[in-house]
This record gives sequence, C-alpha cells and structure tokens, in this order.
Amino acid sequence: MTNVLDKRGVFWWFNGTVGQTASIKTSVPGAITISEEGQIKLALEGSLWGEEAPGSVRWDEPRWLPHGKRIAGQLGDYGDGGYVLLDDLERTDFSLPDEKPGRQSYEALRCYSCDSPFVETFDPDRFRELRIELLGLDEWLGLESIRLEEQNDDGEDGEVKVTYKNHKILYKTPVASIQLESLILGVPLFGPLSDRPRSQVSIQQTNWLVYTPTGECKLGDFQTAYRRIEELIALLLGTYFRLDWPTLVGNCGEFDGWFKFYFYRGPAQHQLPPSYLRWATFSSVRDPFGELLYQWQIKAERYGSGHELYVASLQNPLPRPEHRFVNVVWAIESLHRNWQREVCESEREAKGKRCIQNIIERFSDAADRKIKKWLEGKLKYAYEPTLEERITEAFSRLPISLKTSQLRVFAKRCAKRRNDISHEGGHRSDEDRGAFLADLQDLTDALVFLFHALLLHEIGIGDDQLKAAMTTGGLAELRILPALRRAGIDMLASGT
Repeated sequence: MTNVLDKRGVFWWFNGTVGQTASIKTSVPGAITISEEGQIKLALEGSLWGEEAPGSVRWDEPRWLPHGKRIAGQLGDYGDGGYVLLDDLERTDFSLPDEKPGRQSYEALRCYSCDSPFVETFDPDRFRELRIELLGLDEWLGLESIRLEEQNDDGEDGEVKVTYKNHKILYKTPVASIQLESLILGVPLFGPLSDRPRSQVSIQQTNWLVYTPTGECKLGDFQTAYRRIEELIALLLGTYFRLDWPTLVGNCGEFDGWFKFYFYRGPAQHQLPPSYLRWATFSSVRDPFGELLYQWQIKAERYGSGHELYVASLQNPLPRPEHRFVNVVWAIESLHRNWQREVCESEREAKGKRCIQNIIERFSDAADRKIKKWLEGKLKYAYEPTLEERITEAFSRLPISLKTSQLRVFAKRCAKRRNDISHEGGHRSDEDRGAFLADLQDLTDALVFLFHALLLHEIGIGDDQLKAAMTTGGLAELRILPALRRAGIDMLASGT
C-alpha cells in the first residue's frame, strides 16, 4: 500500500523556543511519511533538542510533547516539495538520559501541508472554510458537462469546439453554507500560451464540496463536519467511500492559504458499488442534499451511539456474525432509548412504574430494608420496553408495507439470539453451532438493511424514494428482498 506522502526534507521547532533547532538554518534532515490511514511518522537523522533533552521526554516518562509544541518542515531539495507542520507530537525513539543526542523519531496526530512557509501567527482554530475534492465520485454525481464538437470544412484546417458548465449548487442550512462546484482545468488549453500550436492538450472537470460554517468553527468542528459529509455519502451509496483528504482555507497572514489536512482516519476504501446496488444517486437527492446533511449532522450528535455504531460498521466491516449482529442490535437499542427521552411518558410506562413502586413499598419496614434495596436494583428498568418491542416499534416507522405479525416474530427471534449471546455464551447446548450462525446471519442481513433504511428515513429521504429503493431495482431484487425473505419478512402490496 502506497503512502499519501513520503518525502525527505529538513525539520525544526515551529515558533522556536529551543535555540539550536528553532529555524530552518539550524534544521535537521529527515523524512516524513503519511499512510493512507493517516498515520504520520517523522524520522530524523539528528536531534531537535540540542545537547540535552528535557526531562519531559525521558524514555521512562510520558512521551507526549506539551500542547502547542510543533515541528515545521521544508520538503524537497529547495522547498519545491512544499512545507508541513506537525502537531500533537509523541516522541517514539528511545535513549538513556546520559546518551548523546542521536537519531530521533516522532509520530503526530495531525499534519498540515501547503506550498509556502507557515507564518508565525498560524492558528489551526482560525480556518474559515473546508474544501473536499470529490475524487472518484464523478459517475455518482452525474455532473459531467464537457462536450466536444468537431467543426471541419473538408479543408486543410479543422476546429474542435469545447463547451462546459461551471456548476455552482448552493445550499443554506442553519449551521453552514454548502456549495457543490465544478472547476475546469486544462493544460495548456487555458492560459497565456494557449494559442500556440502543439500536439496534445488535456481538459478535466473537477468537482468540489465547499463547506463554510455560519459561525465560529474550530479545527475539531471542521473535522466533525468532514466526517459527517463522508458518512452521509456512505449512507446514500450503501457502502463507505473514503473521500479525499480535506483542504482547509484561511489563516495565512495577509492572504488566505490552502492547507491539506492529514489525520488518522482508519482504513481507506475507494471502491464505489455498482450503480444498481446504491440506495440513491446524487441527482435523486440534489434538491434536499443540504437539508439531508444538516439533519444527519444534528441527529448524529443528538443520538450518538445509535448512529455511530452503524456507520462505524460500514467504515470497518465486522468479520464475525456475532459481532455484526450485536453491533446493529446495540444501535437499535440506543436509538430507541433516545427516542423515548424525547416524548412524554406513555401510559404503559407510567402504569409499569406505579406497579413496581407498589411492590417495593410492601417492604417498607426496617427489617425489610435489604430486600427493598435489592428489589429496587432488580426492578429499576422492568417497566421499559423489551428488545422485541424496541425492534418492532423502530421498524414500524418505515414507510414500507411490512406484515406486523411477521415483524414481531422477527423481533422476537432477534431478542432470543441476543440473549443467547449475552447469557448462554452463544448457541445453546442442544443446538448445532452451524445452525446458530446461519440463523444469526439471516437475522443480521435483514437488520442491517432495515436499519440503514431507517436512518435514511429519519434524516428526510422521501418516502416514495425509499420505497422504490427497497422494492424495485437491483439493490432491492438482489439484496434487500432476498434478505428479508430469509428472515421471514415479506413486503406487502399496501398496508400492514
């Protein structure tokens, strides 16, 4: 697997406070590598600390450097490879305190890259814009606009007419302005020497998503926004597609600068699913795309684990059936509990609480104090819905026709298998493990498709569009409907 950055250069302390290596003149040669997952490593051929390393980086003490301690670097022989700034550093080489300074190595949680030196006032919490080049998503976006038209009069000279469209699709939400824009690049089709004769020209359309927050936005907020954009596209595609590294704009002295931003983000996945296996195309959600992103942002924050558990399994597919199953069950339970907190207490819950309280109050004598305390612990959540009820209620929200009796049987089977894993250690003694795993696989496949649809429904995908995705086309016929049938659920023509 190739690295996204693998270059040699010279490195020094940024905003130098350590004398000997506080500038490019006293820099130390080394090499920086950044993997596709975002692991940032720096290997130096000398020491940045001078003759004596401070006690804070002794081999037998914590190796994390103080917050704000950064390393700057100039890449290439003459800076022609650009500049980098490494932040949140951990020293990874080991040496005894009395040894002379030798080769040092560091790892960083974040790295910024740009074409010009970093100004002394560089502040990562003062960016104003996030830009993402949507590499690999051209076919899903469907925004191709370049057209070629040959104009030949049968003479010696001929012409080719090139037309294109600069897309600018703007969305406004309460938290940000979001724009999908296209840029046309040509070498040497455009520029001061474009009229010179030549044997080859090229032209390319690039598509960008530009995210500009309406208020103050710190670096962590931009990282979260980037992740939510990536997650929304994953939900629309049906598989996790790793976006290109983000570019942050701003904070470069007198003029704005563009900074490529690297950080650890896990395994890279760049393979788009076939068009017939996607939940939605961009053209089908073009009008509400900004609102879908906004709803995903606020609900992912509001519901936490109910969303995070599922998108994490998309990003890093789980290898074992038990793991896949309990992961989506946890997500359903978490989401349902958050729904409960948002609504008034139901009569059923109130009645259950009163019943439990009446039972506990029967042991009000001092002699029964231990029994009462034990009962309070055992019955604390007895009034809450069962897992079977949570699954049934959650998927009853979907705008598709599911037979209620089948959904309840399915939910009961899921609850039984969850209990088998939690309380029996897996399959029961009177059951074959192969049969247990096969049943678990069937239940999990159905749960995943239903929960995926539920998340899309909750952020505002149109009912008709969601019904179509689940009942017609390649995704439905090849994946969703067979999975539901294996789990004992049949789609109805109408009603439940």
